[in-house]
Amino acid sequence: MGSFRVGILAVLLALSACSSSEQGSPTAQAGTGTTTASTPQPAPTTTKTTTQSTRPRTIDLKAFDPCRIMEKIRPEVGLPEKPLTPEKSVAFPGSATCIQTTAGSGPSLQVLPILSLGLADYALSYQVSTPLTLEGFPALLLEGNYQNDCYVGVDVADGQTFSIQWTITVPNGKPAMSDVCAAATKAATAAMKVLVAS
Repeated sequence: MGSFRVGILAVLLALSACSSSEQGSPTAQAGTGTTTASTPQPAPTTTKTTTQSTRPRTIDLKAFDPCRIMEKIRPEVGLPEKPLTPEKSVAFPGSATCIQTTAGSGPSLQVLPILSLGLADYALSYQVSTPLTLEGFPALLLEGNYQNDCYVGVDVADGQTFSIQWTITVPNGKPAMSDVCAAATKAATAAMKVLVAS
């Protein structure tokens, strides 16, 4: 009988050790609601994209005299014959330019083989650019800050741009930009034929 009481006592002690001493119903702890695991986000990456040129071949402008190009295209663009001498470009050191102007009002043409600047960088200076293709070479028709000149830049080689500028001066007015840019495109097309055939 004594061993039975000892056994009962041991069971009661075990049960009291496992039970909580606090009275009442269990309640949930106050919290902020559902917790979501925080996953570290990868740092943003910047990808530099470069456009592969679609020019059919490379034309090294170092081999060309801009005034010889001018002489060959003058009949096509309606400029008279006159002596021309290349000048050093102020805007693009290391490059030579050829300019034929008209006294008073009328058109002026500049042929400028740029040896130190690719077309994408050259085009940054202009407000409006329109893609063209001349003799298979990618080009841009460019409008600047003035209202009487238009430019065409042609991608002929890495780090080089063949540039044509056409300007029309009219007394007491402004020419239609469509006419100026059409003339620039015509001159650039004629000049590119000379480059491709050389």
